[in-house]
Amino acid sequence: MNSNDLKKTLRPLVKQLVKETMQEELSIVISEIIKQTSSAQIVEQRVQKIQPVMNKQLQEERSAEKQRLIEERRKRLEEVTKGAYGGINLFEGTTPAPAPRDTGAKAAESVASPLAGVDPSDSGVDISNLLRMTGGWKQIKWF
Repeated sequence: MNSNDLKKTLRPLVKQLVKETMQEELSIVISEIIKQTSSAQIVEQRVQKIQPVMNKQLQEERSAEKQRLIEERRKRLEEVTKGAYGGINLFEGTTPAPAPRDTGAKAAESVASPLAGVDPSDSGVDISNLLRMTGGWKQIKWF
């Protein structure tokens, strides 16, 4: 038998076998894809049906837990601040600094100023005895 005759005989057989094998493999892949997508749709549908009921319950539980935690934090803060500084209120008799009232260019300057919201009548902190407490100028070493 000649090689050309052999090719003519075997070629259609091999082509048919390859075609059948590809169809079998492709059908297996397609069936697996269909199984996976159909199960995902079922799970998705089930979750959508159950979720609204659980959402309401979860929201109620979470809001109750959040309120409990807020109340617990407030109580702890009160307990801590009661005994702090020997029961002395450090900010007793103080008022907050006024906010700047100017608008435009003056407002921009006042925001950039380090004393921008400080009341002009505020005397500040007395540091006149600071040098006596530290030993004075003698402690400072010059070049």
